[in-house]
Amino acid sequence: MKNVTVREVYKTFTFEPPILSENSSIEGIISTLLTDPRSRSVYIVDQDKKLTGIITTLIILKATNILKGKRSVLKDDIFNAIRIAKAQKAKDIMHPPIYVYESSKILDVLEMMSREYIQELPVVDKDKRVIGDLNCLEILKRIWEQ
Repeated sequence: MKNVTVREVYKTFTFEPPILSENSSIEGIISTLLTDPRSRSVYIVDQDKKLTGIITTLIILKATNILKGKRSVLKDDIFNAIRIAKAQKAKDIMHPPIYVYESSKILDVLEMMSREYIQELPVVDKDKRVIGDLNCLEILKRIWEQ
């Protein structure tokens, strides 16, 4: 298992990664996530199609809570609440890009996902263009079905 790479595991659940531009609306992000319930992230790219950020379903849940119903904000979440409350586009709420390559080892990726609380990561080429995505369920399937 320690030599299994992303190349051997990804593209078994999600064939087309959800990709949007930095100027996509919050509504567009939500619509994209709802198109494929297996997706846990949307990947944000610039004009050259290079990865610039990630928006996870957790960020969308926080944004929805702040924009549509939250009455109070935890002290540790004040900065994010203000940022999200003013958000109109993907670039306003995206996280800096975290990604993997096809040659990345699955056990290293599993550790990264656990550490970063991410359920899905973009797979990029040498130019940081998104060529796929790796869902946590693909990893679990490979590890537990051997």
